[in-house]
Amino acid sequence: MKKPFWLVAWLLVIELAVVFVLVPGDWTNRTIEKESRLIEANLGSQARTWIYGKADQWYQAAMMDSGFYEGIYRTMIPSNDQRANSRGMQDMGSWWFRWVQSRIEAFADIVYQFMSRFALLVMWAPYMLLLLLPALYDGLMTRQIKRTNFDYASPVVHRYSTRLSGGLLVGLVIAFSAPIAMNPVIIPVVMMVCCVLLGLMVGNLQKRI
Repeated sequence: MKKPFWLVAWLLVIELAVVFVLVPGDWTNRTIEKESRLIEANLGSQARTWIYGKADQWYQAAMMDSGFYEGIYRTMIPSNDQRANSRGMQDMGSWWFRWVQSRIEAFADIVYQFMSRFALLVMWAPYMLLLLLPALYDGLMTRQIKRTNFDYASPVVHRYSTRLSGGLLVGLVIAFSAPIAMNPVIIPVVMMVCCVLLGLMVGNLQKRI
């Protein structure tokens, strides 16, 4: 279990590093706007308003009200007073600070995009629960039936349903940070497939004597 966890962690770190260094400053903004149009086209304007309203609240609390954005900005970029007090060095590294400012703004946009996608996940969660509970119940009843007869509990089905559901969830987490417009239908489809796979996993747990 440790190796997959660290693999996912490293993939996320590498992805964020690539996005932070290479993605143009306004790219994520354009991605958010395009994704917003996709959400409105597929789910309606009311869903779009709810999703970005939640994302705004979370972003304001996590980045602005907490002082995180201001802190990282002041840590990386000197203020006008600090530059003025650096006699003879006021303009040194101005190009560097402009680049750092664009990277900070790109990072903030990535955080907002992640939050908007998580809000979409939260919106779908109650509906997915209506599918997850019957899937788990069906899997549990199937396992109980197999314990009373000679039906075969397949370790192959159990293993691959577990791995596939875990892989889909990991892929979804990584996709949340990807600077590309994501169709909002992808999230409920992945969640529905995971619900079915979890039901298969429970139904094929090895029987105990």
